[in-house]
Amino acid sequence: MKKELQFNLFKGTRGGRRPGSGRKRIHSKGVSHLKRETVTKRTPQHINFKFKCSIRNKDCLKLLKQSIQNAQKMGLKIIHFSLQSNHVHLITEAENNEILTKGMRSLTITFSKGLKRGRVQLERYHLHVLKTLREAKHAIAYVLFNEQKHTKKKASKIDGYTSVLYLEDGLRLVRNFSKKNRVTLRIEKIWEEFTLSKPSGYLLSKGIKDLLVI
Repeated sequence: MKKELQFNLFKGTRGGRRPGSGRKRIHSKGVSHLKRETVTKRTPQHINFKFKCSIRNKDCLKLLKQSIQNAQKMGLKIIHFSLQSNHVHLITEAENNEILTKGMRSLTITFSKGLKRGRVQLERYHLHVLKTLREAKHAIAYVLFNEQKHTKKKASKIDGYTSVLYLEDGLRLVRNFSKKNRVTLRIEKIWEEFTLSKPSGYLLSKGIKDLLVI
């Protein structure tokens, strides 16, 4: 019986796939290219994405707002945001995965190109679908008070880099957070008029109401 010849199509220096070829991976191992979780109009989302440069400044805040408005035109509802030193947190609502994909593609492209610093986004956006009221409450509190939860300072400030002050009862939510965590929060107004989507689903609406009550 003749032995079949086997060819290594990926070996050599010319043509085809070779070891070490292609664009080098520059981001972390945290967000793989697996199929996204299923999104429905009843399941809001907590999203975050990172950059390799500092973005917590007024120019980037203005750019983020423009990016959010573009995403909203695609049908993606941005309920809350938080602009941190090198990453962005979002609480969103989308009726399906197609709307989520189009909206986030518009948002991240607008923001990245607006920075004018080349390829600055480190990885795909991380998606966590919120399926319970408890998850929704934790996600909202984490996004709105992200800096305070990480620094754990006795004195800190609330400013326009999160959407907490866009809430009708935002100041009461700040007071509740201060009381619950025994910290002193100072208000620094740097925000301007800006329209965010209002939650249409039960989880986010109920989550905010629960956070307003201690």
